[in-house]
Amino acid sequence: MNKIFLCLIFALALGCTKKDDPAIEKGLLKSQVINISGLNRNYHLYVPSNPTNAPVVILFHGNGSSYDEILGLTGVQAPYKIWLDIAQQENLIIIVPNGSLGSTNSSGWNDCRADAPTSPTVNDVLFTSNLLDYVINKYQANSSKVYAVGTSNGGHFAIRLAQEIPNKITAFAAIVAANAKNSQCANSTVKVSALILNGTSDPIMPYTGGQMAFNRGEVISTDSSIKYWVARNQTSTVPEITNLPDINTTDNCNIQKYLYKNGGNNTEVALIKVNSGGHTEPSIVQRYSALFLALVGNQNADTEMATEIWNFFKDKTK
Repeated sequence: MNKIFLCLIFALALGCTKKDDPAIEKGLLKSQVINISGLNRNYHLYVPSNPTNAPVVILFHGNGSSYDEILGLTGVQAPYKIWLDIAQQENLIIIVPNGSLGSTNSSGWNDCRADAPTSPTVNDVLFTSNLLDYVINKYQANSSKVYAVGTSNGGHFAIRLAQEIPNKITAFAAIVAANAKNSQCANSTVKVSALILNGTSDPIMPYTGGQMAFNRGEVISTDSSIKYWVARNQTSTVPEITNLPDINTTDNCNIQKYLYKNGGNNTEVALIKVNSGGHTEPSIVQRYSALFLALVGNQNADTEMATEIWNFFKDKTK
């Protein structure tokens, strides 16, 4: 009598069920490891109750942060933590990779900015591509619904993925990030839905373009970045504009949303413009400290970053 037959007969008595198979372990699986070209890379993984055909969202932390910090596992406030709630509600697989060290011993991503010498030099595109393949194949996830989100250096890297592996990325969201002025990346023409969320008073990543703080390279303006993605996706050039209710006036900022619809292959482009916002992700419940905001500017408290981005992603498919 083979093992499979025994499992079927004695499942209730012996607990010989699929849930005991580590290949389909559920929930937040911390500190997973994948080897890329001889280099071990780490990631956290959230596996929902039914991963088969589930959409995949991959989250990239900013430079100097980590996969622990972005999920609030170090005890800090973390707007990205809301993604775990959304994953449970919407049956999403969440991948949270950890960056590698650059020349200043700060963890981050090798993005498109050729003039950001402190960024890591490892092949993060290969890492991401192989990691996506592994997770999608292992859990039989939906390869037509793969979404990338990142803040700052992580947002710049999400843009790189849309340039260099666009056939694997359905849509991306770049937060406090913009297209590189001096790009080291290929310039694809494949249509990928794009969302950019930037603050007009960002002291680190200038909304109107130019040199970033801390010798982190030059970017084109947010408006020019949006124009690039509008042209690439061949969307309408006239956006639908929505003013979000300013439900918390103590945050000293408010949000306007611009949605460019009817792009090729059902793509869209969105701008979430945080008027007087800083180098932060909006959040109602995950509020940064006053000391941190003194360095990075205002954090909007009228909406959740994760909710806004998922609402943009959820109907996008390849």
